[in-house]
Amino acid sequence: MRASQQLSLVGFLLFFLLPAHLCEICEASNEQQASLAPLMATMIQSRQPSPEADSSILIALELARQYDQKAETAFLNVVKQNILQRETLTSGQLALIILALTAACQTSFVAEYKLVKSLEEKFQKEIDSIDTSGQPLTNYYELGLDVLALCLLNGTYSSSKIAKLFSAEQRMSYISGQFFVDTGALAVLALTCVNRQSPDKIISKNILWLVEKILKEKKQDGTIGDIYSTGEAMQALFVTPEYYKKEAWDCNQTLNTVLSQISQGTFSLPIAAAQVLPALEGKTYLDVTHVSCQSRPGHLNISTPKPTEPTHQSKNISVTYSVVDSINNNINESTIISVPKDSVFLKVMEAAQAQNYSKFWFTIESSEWGAYVTSVHGIQASSKNRTYWELLNNHQPLSQGAGSFVVSDGDNLEVRLSQY
Repeated sequence: MRASQQLSLVGFLLFFLLPAHLCEICEASNEQQASLAPLMATMIQSRQPSPEADSSILIALELARQYDQKAETAFLNVVKQNILQRETLTSGQLALIILALTAACQTSFVAEYKLVKSLEEKFQKEIDSIDTSGQPLTNYYELGLDVLALCLLNGTYSSSKIAKLFSAEQRMSYISGQFFVDTGALAVLALTCVNRQSPDKIISKNILWLVEKILKEKKQDGTIGDIYSTGEAMQALFVTPEYYKKEAWDCNQTLNTVLSQISQGTFSLPIAAAQVLPALEGKTYLDVTHVSCQSRPGHLNISTPKPTEPTHQSKNISVTYSVVDSINNNINESTIISVPKDSVFLKVMEAAQAQNYSKFWFTIESSEWGAYVTSVHGIQASSKNRTYWELLNNHQPLSQGAGSFVVSDGDNLEVRLSQY
């Protein structure tokens, strides 16, 4: 992990001299609400239960303008059931459940089961792990959720510890030298909540650093990081307009780019739909405590689009597929694979395995984000050693999983053992 330069005192002071602009939250217009229907359908029809997905979906449903009481009730019941296993939940999973229950006006349930107290204990274990080993038990994305939930639900925490936790010196958003926008965005939301309750110059400095890092990840089409981190980045920028100049970000351009991706099936995974929808509604996770607890009028009728028959038979394409151990150099193998057009990365891996099992055999596990690779050639990813199997195309890391990324003719695909 590479360190980012500390903000200079001069730069920090100049920040307070910059003219602030009013918070200009862009959101899907009433005319654009129909374009959000596929996101609602994807979430409501989700059949892959997990604490993260269930909670994220419930939050998104509660923050949306469209209303489906049956779906919200169903997901609320599932989230409540997840509480029964709270001893085995990670701190971030519990924090997300608390945020979801709060959005669903279930703060009495949160209090009855002493969920905030449980989160305080889990969060303290994360801090203890950082103090002893330099790393949290989970990751800094989950720590952002922890702080946000504790702040919104008036939990106990140390502002000075929080300031140190999400600082440039801590480098919490870096893995292998890369800044992760979603992690940085969650930290901004958490720090903003803490700073609103108890203003602190160090926390303001850290927010400024994070906002600048997020804006540096803005692409020409308006996406920030990748398309899947853009929704959370929008949330972070919604709540921090005083930390950047108005011309630094064209909110409407970002909004329109994300909206254009919905019809292309980019957010076909329930968790992806749930994480992008709040921003498209002009909402952030800070709004979970402001949801009206009265029934909302209107019921969204979700219809499933009928599949269309292909107009012609798919032809085959050729790609290069490689497996590389970049840590121990135990394997470096490549082959040419032929697969049908519109195949996903996982199909290429399966074809390579069928071609030469001894070199290319692999294992996967399912998650709310789809299938992820756990081992290749018998080499297991390890949370203890902080190793994982990274997917790349043409030497660039992929933002989609093995079961989602559609390959193209001539692609140079790689599965690489990396360290974070």
